[in-house]
Amino acid sequence: MAVNILIAEDHDLVRLGFKTMLSGEKNFNIIAEVADGEACLEAVEQYKPDLLLLDLSMPKLSGMAVIAKLKKKKSGVKVVVLTAAESVKVWQELLVLGVQGIVLKSVGQAELIEGLLAVSKGDLFLHSQISSLLAAEDAVEGNALQNDDANEDLNKTKVVKLSVREKQVIKLVAEGRKTKEIADILEISDRTVSKHRENIMTKLGMDSSADLVNYANHIGLLKVSIDEIQ
Repeated sequence: MAVNILIAEDHDLVRLGFKTMLSGEKNFNIIAEVADGEACLEAVEQYKPDLLLLDLSMPKLSGMAVIAKLKKKKSGVKVVVLTAAESVKVWQELLVLGVQGIVLKSVGQAELIEGLLAVSKGDLFLHSQISSLLAAEDAVEGNALQNDDANEDLNKTKVVKLSVREKQVIKLVAEGRKTKEIADILEISDRTVSKHRENIMTKLGMDSSADLVNYANHIGLLKVSIDEIQ
C-alpha cells in the first residue's frame, strides 16, 4: 500500500522539486500540498496523511509550532522536517519534539526515497550530513535536552541494565542506520534487530527512535565505536 504524503513548503519551486522526486515512486502518493503552517494543520486534519514532509520555516505558523500542535493533538502522522538550517541545536530540538526525520533541502532523490520508506516502516531518517554531525563530539556535548523533565527522565533510564548488543543497536539507530543496515553490521537477522528495539523501548520506557537518539547522546554511545561498547 502506498504511503500517503502531505508536502508543506512555502516556496513553490522547492515544493515542486520534492513533489517531482516522489511522484514517480509507486510507494508514495502525494495527497496534498500546502504553503503555510495553518493550512498544514488543516490539511493534516482533512486528509489524514501517513507522512508529513514539513518545511521548518513556514509563514503564519512555523514548522516547530506545527510539530508542537500535532504532538499535542496526538495526530499520529509521521513528520519529516525539511530544513536549510545546518544547526545541531535546531536538529536536537526537533528530535526532542519527536520528529521521525530531519533532512537538508540539498538531499538527493535516492537518499530521500530510501529515508521516507524507512520512516514509513518505523525507522528514524537523518540526512547523512546531519547524522555525521550529530555523531561528532561537539554535537554530543551540545545536547539540546534543556527542559528539566526530559533530563530527569534520561537520568532515570541510565540505571536500566542493557546488554552490549542492546547498546550497539541503540548506537546504530542513533546514527540513523536502517534496520537492514543494522542487521548486516551486527550479523543478525532483521527480525532480531526489531526485537532488540522493541525490548529496548520497553526497558527504557520510550516511544520513538528520536528518544533513543537523545539517550545515546546522553550516555555517550556516539563517542565510541561498536567494538568499544561494554
